[in-house]
Amino acid sequence: MVKKHLGVVAPVLGLLVMLANPALANDLTVASATADCSGFTLSVTAINLDVGASFTIDFTFTLTPPSGPAITVPGTISFTAAAGTETHTASGPWPGAPLSSNFTVTGSATLIQSGSTLPITINGATSVVLSCGGTGCPATIGFWKHHSFTSLVPSGLTIGGVTYSPADLLAILNGIPKGNAVVILGKQLVGALLNLAAGAMHDPAADGAIATAEALLASNSLNLLTSQVPASTSLGAALVAQSVILDGYNNGDFNSCSEGSGLNF
Repeated sequence: MVKKHLGVVAPVLGLLVMLANPALANDLTVASATADCSGFTLSVTAINLDVGASFTIDFTFTLTPPSGPAITVPGTISFTAAAGTETHTASGPWPGAPLSSNFTVTGSATLIQSGSTLPITINGATSVVLSCGGTGCPATIGFWKHHSFTSLVPSGLTIGGVTYSPADLLAILNGIPKGNAVVILGKQLVGALLNLAAGAMHDPAADGAIATAEALLASNSLNLLTSQVPASTSLGAALVAQSVILDGYNNGDFNSCSEGSGLNF
């Protein structure tokens, strides 16, 4: 009878011990990073680790441009815990680094074993804008009409799915609109693309207008040298609207520098 009772008591005591000493809850307490136009350095701190156990931290940065799809940059930190609290780091370049446009950067880190997740603090904030690309001042289309840019774009430019030679680009810059929205847009679009290729600073509104303009050209199979779209049509109005934004960019409406200063071509 005594043995029978002992057989019941032992499991109960074991359960009480487990309840009195719950398993450690592995958690992330800090996830911070520094970032610039070239890449990132991440530091992550985890607590309540089981010494000798293996852990994995998955992290993801998201780079969001002013227009177009976001870029996801994933990574993993794997380690065997030697102490209850540990800090681990990881670093790397951005895809295609250095970045050549403005990007909003966010991120998160997760300790896989517990699911503990934190937003990554980047340069002191959970969301930071990296101002990348050139630092020169944009120039007007008149500037580009009278300055050779062949060495800048020796193979020309592909715009809206169509490749134009340097001679074609000059012809577009010299085009006479006569109410043709394609010509109106083409002049300012080519000017803006030449500015960026020469190292001009990026502007979110202009970046968005370039992306929209190229999408309109490609989806409507428009050629900047040969196509005709009356500015009075709905498509023409959409093309002209992007031209207005790019005209402002090419004329340096942000008033931070003098025309063409700092450009390289």
